[in-house]
Amino acid sequence: MPAAWAAGPTVQVGDNVTLASYYQIRGADCASLRPPLVRIVQPPRLGTATVVQSQGNSGPGGRCAHTAVPVTQIVYRGTQPGQDTVVWEVTHQPRQPASRRDSAAIVVVPRN
Repeated sequence: MPAAWAAGPTVQVGDNVTLASYYQIRGADCASLRPPLVRIVQPPRLGTATVVQSQGNSGPGGRCAHTAVPVTQIVYRGTQPGQDTVVWEVTHQPRQPASRRDSAAIVVVPRN
């Protein structure tokens, strides 16, 4: 059983949706760190899941609000209608070398 269960979205066949975004920031000086390592451990059956690296901003709260950070995201694309699940492993570095598992349930609906 995954350590965390994220309620996922409803997506139309052929559409992409971001399931999760991860970044790391050092609180003492708001320095951005390399993003956590993310690995898909249970691929979806009715679509594809891809680990994507991009640039983003930290959240709106706290003293490090809106800091530019490298981000790792899980992007899902539905290819067949039905209920799907993706499970991935996240490893934060360097302070938390232990990995954790996260997951999402996605409902894929036909295009209108």
